[in-house]
Amino acid sequence: FEVSLNANITSLSLSNVQSSGRSSSFVLILTADGTARTVNWPASFLWPSGTAPTVTSTLNKKDVFVFFTIDGGTSWQAFTSGQNL
Repeated sequence: FEVSLNANITSLSLSNVQSSGRSSSFVLILTADGTARTVNWPASFLWPSGTAPTVTSTLNKKDVFVFFTIDGGTSWQAFTSGQNL
């Protein structure tokens, strides 16, 4: 999914997730509009070291995130693939 950030993201909803024991994954690309924006990541997103990233604000720069679950979406492994690209 690719999203052009023009406002803060206050919530994310995920649907059509595979049942527990099967894998679901997605890539999220956020493109900055030159203004500092925030993303309210769901509590089910488990980031390395428990710290969610700060989203890049530089105009037209992209942040790429990768997510996967094997428990039906109860928890999502969340990774930064690249930032300020």
